[in-house]
Amino acid sequence: MCGIAGWIGLAQSDAILRKMTDRISHRGPDGDGHAFMPLGNGTTAALGHRRLSIIDLATGDQPMQSHDGRFTIVFNGEIYNYLEIRTDLLALGAVLRTSSDTEVILEAWRAWGQASLDRFRGMYAFALHDRSDNSVTLARDPFGKKPVYFSVLAESRGEGIVFASEIAALLDYPGITATLDHESLHEYLCWRYVPGPNTFFRGIRKLAPGSLIRWQDGAWQERRYWTPPEAEGGGRLPVPADAVAGFLEVFDEAVRLRMRADVPIGAFLSSGLDSTSIVATLRHLGVPEIRTFSVGFRGDPDAELPAAAETARLLGTIHTPVELEVDQMLGLLPLLSRHRGAPMSETADLPIYMMSMEAARHVKVVLSGEGSDELFAGYPKHLAEAFAGPFAGSVLAALAGLAMKATGALIPGTGRRIGIAGRALCERDFERRMVRWFGAVSPDERSRMWIGPPHTRSISRMPFNAAANASPLRRVLHFDQTSWLPDNLLERMDSMTMAASIEGRAPFMDIRLAEYASSLPEHWRIKGRTTKRIVREALRPRLPEAVLRRPKNGFRMPVDVWFRGPLRAQFHDLVLGSDAVTRDYLNRGEVLRYAEEHANGRTDHSKTLWSLFALETFMREFF
Repeated sequence: MCGIAGWIGLAQSDAILRKMTDRISHRGPDGDGHAFMPLGNGTTAALGHRRLSIIDLATGDQPMQSHDGRFTIVFNGEIYNYLEIRTDLLALGAVLRTSSDTEVILEAWRAWGQASLDRFRGMYAFALHDRSDNSVTLARDPFGKKPVYFSVLAESRGEGIVFASEIAALLDYPGITATLDHESLHEYLCWRYVPGPNTFFRGIRKLAPGSLIRWQDGAWQERRYWTPPEAEGGGRLPVPADAVAGFLEVFDEAVRLRMRADVPIGAFLSSGLDSTSIVATLRHLGVPEIRTFSVGFRGDPDAELPAAAETARLLGTIHTPVELEVDQMLGLLPLLSRHRGAPMSETADLPIYMMSMEAARHVKVVLSGEGSDELFAGYPKHLAEAFAGPFAGSVLAALAGLAMKATGALIPGTGRRIGIAGRALCERDFERRMVRWFGAVSPDERSRMWIGPPHTRSISRMPFNAAANASPLRRVLHFDQTSWLPDNLLERMDSMTMAASIEGRAPFMDIRLAEYASSLPEHWRIKGRTTKRIVREALRPRLPEAVLRRPKNGFRMPVDVWFRGPLRAQFHDLVLGSDAVTRDYLNRGEVLRYAEEHANGRTDHSKTLWSLFALETFMREFF
């Protein structure tokens, strides 16, 4: 786990490369390295690296060259099945001088070329130079767990590429400036994140998950090498005869592979199904000493801390709770916005960072439950789409939706979710329904809020459309796996753990587990009102009964209460003040209406208010 930065086909000094890698030193405090390979015509491939030592502490430094000097690589991430691939390579006569997964990538590339990517089970972003043809390949893992941001610069000698693990490092390259992309800001108001490949910065893009760029002789091509199996409307594997046994085999292997490290490992524990499943499986696999970490806020009646502590006691872990105050969070927003290169739009971003900081005092790797909901259908929207998706927008669904909206307004607590479902079911258009489920404001509400320049993009450019024959449930899962996950949740997990110089691993985000999930009949994901059915039934013998009954909560912040109390005045000063950077884009009257309706208890607008609060903080930091 590390950070990478550099350029391909351009000419710049080594001081610039060092400045870029110094910018991301938090991603790799254990060492740095830099290499320059001539590409002809006065240009170079510059590969910079910051190392967080996890595997092969003695001989795993980067940039790393192959034994014959043909390949040079900088690599961020882990190849969890590197030992198995190493065995295959040795059988082919490969020369391996280290015990690192980095060298396995080099020799796999020699043996199988780009096809080696199909063999890797892990999270990765790497840049690899091949001296034999002076080409450079930039690749990102299938689900996009590790980020790659890049900018294309044109010179008389052709087009070159500048790349980095964080946008802040790109901005240290001469000629790349922090220029706001107004279209991305417009999209953020709906989605609360910027759908890839765009970012908030004009001219800076995200390399898509499961994609690579190949540069040679001043020209480059980007292509996709892997798509989630839901893209095909069904699984790539045969339907398993014993679904539970098949799940346990693949899931246990996914957890076991992610235990590989030469440093201590721990786990986040929210007391919910996903994180508890991972910790219980660590115990099942015989890990003798498990450190767990949870987070909550002082005075929050819905805090996870008591339930997490009880779960930890039942599983026999060494548990560390982290209890926070609201004032601790707000001072971190500018710093963490810079690390992420985007607004901290999810309220869980901040507690995850604080939990990572505490975990870093004890371990260097943490396992977390990201991806379970998006693979196995764990959200209320999955229930609704499975049963009502085909009828969404119809007269009957609209009437039901209106009734749910009215009911939701009358019920405290869970009423907000009922209201969201009601508004979603009123939408016939699939993308508009997705905005309703997880977005901040609807496209119509955004049009009333927006006073910025005219926009030309649609409400989203969904990165990869699901097959025409995909069921409503598979279609929404495909959206989750190609947009919601890589552009929001996984980006959050990477940036918050790396900001604390710690590695986050997600066993549920294993590609074989994803392919297995997609091969299951849908009733193993949702049956009746039960979500993630296969996870619950397969792991039931390992889990405390209370975990199976407990509603989904996660690492949340009680911002709904805060915006009626300690954050109310700060929101007005920051977002509605005369010096607000967003004043040129947002209708002040509309924003004020949201704030007042929330403050007087008429409507819970906490999601929208937090997204605007985080947006203004981010805009002040960069623009």
